[in-house]
Amino acid sequence: MKNRLKTPALLSAIICVALSSNGVQAQSNESWGLISPTISTYSDNDQFKVVKAGVGLLPLYKDGQHFTGIQALHHSYEQYEWKKDASQVSLVSESIDPKNGLGHKVNLGVNQLGNHTLVNADMNYSLSLREGTNAELFYNRDWVETRRSLDNGIKYDYYGGSLEQRLSEKWTVIGLLAQHQFSDSNTRNHLRGKLIYDLLPDQGINLQLRHRQYRNSQQESNGNYFNPNKYEEQMVAVAMRQRVQGWMLSGLIGVGRQKVNEDPRTSTHLYELEANSPIAKSIVFRSKLGYGQSATFNGPDYKFRYFNTSLIFSF
Repeated sequence: MKNRLKTPALLSAIICVALSSNGVQAQSNESWGLISPTISTYSDNDQFKVVKAGVGLLPLYKDGQHFTGIQALHHSYEQYEWKKDASQVSLVSESIDPKNGLGHKVNLGVNQLGNHTLVNADMNYSLSLREGTNAELFYNRDWVETRRSLDNGIKYDYYGGSLEQRLSEKWTVIGLLAQHQFSDSNTRNHLRGKLIYDLLPDQGINLQLRHRQYRNSQQESNGNYFNPNKYEEQMVAVAMRQRVQGWMLSGLIGVGRQKVNEDPRTSTHLYELEANSPIAKSIVFRSKLGYGQSATFNGPDYKFRYFNTSLIFSF
C-alpha cells in the first residue's frame, strides 16, 4: 500500500450491499427497543476529555444483537479552559450471530461540529469463508479527536480488512491491512498481526503475541495529531473470555515495547474489562472500560482511560 488507496467509498458500498442482503431481513418487528442511555468517556494525562451521550429508538428489534433504529448523541470535548461541542443523528443497525460473533454493525450519521458538518460512519461486516477461516471488512469515518484537529475540522477515513485463520485446535493467527486517509493530506498505512494460543480453553484463557506498525506519508509532524514517520509495537497479552450465568465477561492484560522513529524502545501497557448481559432479556446491559500507556506528542508516557456503557430496554 505504498500509494494512497482510492477505495473507501467502494469498500463502504460493499459492506452496505452485504448488510442489506441479510441484515434487516433477519430481524423481527415483534417489539421495539429503547437505547437509553449510551455513554462513552475518554480522558488522558494531557487533560483532554471526551464525553458522548445519546438515546435511541429501535423500531426493528429482536434482541440485544439484532436491531435497527435511530440514535441522537451529544459530544463534549474539553481541555483546560478550551471546550467544544458536537451533535449527531445516526442510523444504527446490528445483526450478530451469538454462536460465532459474525455479522454486521453499522452506525451511519451526520455530525455537526461548530461550523463543520460531516457524514460519519462506523461499519464492519464479518463472515466465515470456510471452516476455520473468517474475514472482516471495516470502514470508519469521523473527526480526528485532538484539540487542534477539532478546531480545524480535520477528519479521516479508516478502512481495511482482516483475515483470521485457525491453525490447529489451540493456535489461531489474525492479520490486518488498513489505511487512514486524513483530510490534511496525510496517508497512514497499517499492518497488524496477532498470534493466539488457547492456554486454558475451558476457562476461556489465551495468550496473545501482538504486533502493529504504521507509516505516514507526511515526513514531519503536522501538529494536528500524533504523527511520527513510523511507529511499531510488540505486545504480549493474557486474555480471558468466559460466560457466567448468561453474562459474557472478558478481560485483557498486555505489556509491550514500542519504537517511535529512531528513538529508543519504551514500554507500553493495556488493560481492558468488558461485561455484556444476556441478549434476550428485556433489559440488555453492555459495558467496557480500559486503561493504556503509549506514545504521543509529549513523549512515550501518554496515559489514557476510556469507559463505554449502554442500556437497551425492549417494549
